[in-house]
Amino acid sequence: MPENIDVDTDNLRERIAEEHEHSGEAWIRYVGLSAALFAVIAAIAALRSGDLINEALIHQIQASDTWNEYQASRQKEHIYTVAADGLKDSGSHNSARLHSYNAQIAKEAGKEAPLASKARALEEDSAGEVARHHAFEYAVALLQVGIALGAVAALARSKPAWYVSLASGVIGIFFFIKGFTL
Repeated sequence: MPENIDVDTDNLRERIAEEHEHSGEAWIRYVGLSAALFAVIAAIAALRSGDLINEALIHQIQASDTWNEYQASRQKEHIYTVAADGLKDSGSHNSARLHSYNAQIAKEAGKEAPLASKARALEEDSAGEVARHHAFEYAVALLQVGIALGAVAALARSKPAWYVSLASGVIGIFFFIKGFTL
């Protein structure tokens, strides 16, 4: 056997590195990048989702308060109407009191339309915020699925799993963008 075997290790290392890149394993580094991108977007979507549901709740409470004020105004109007009708029915000649009751009836009736309009607007705001909240919730869920499938793809060295991961992430990003446009 020859005692001195010269092996060109530099050339061998280069060929191994080239083979490793061309063997299809280079895509693994992109799995991590896609997962990181999905994680950032999911974090933003989760924060926005929480903000929106809180805003929706506040607007719904304000709408409820406004509807309560509307009902109180209608009850006052009814009480003053009953009192005015009672004066008329009794034949009272107290026109100052009747005029006062009629003024209160007009005042309370005048409050009703604006209160109802304000309450409806608050309810619409709340409903819109809930719809946007749901879009961000869907985004978070789909992005988390994309991250999990990306991890499975990297561990199992499965490109099809990564493609499904990317599809899930892209759909999640669609819902993320939709949350801002609703």
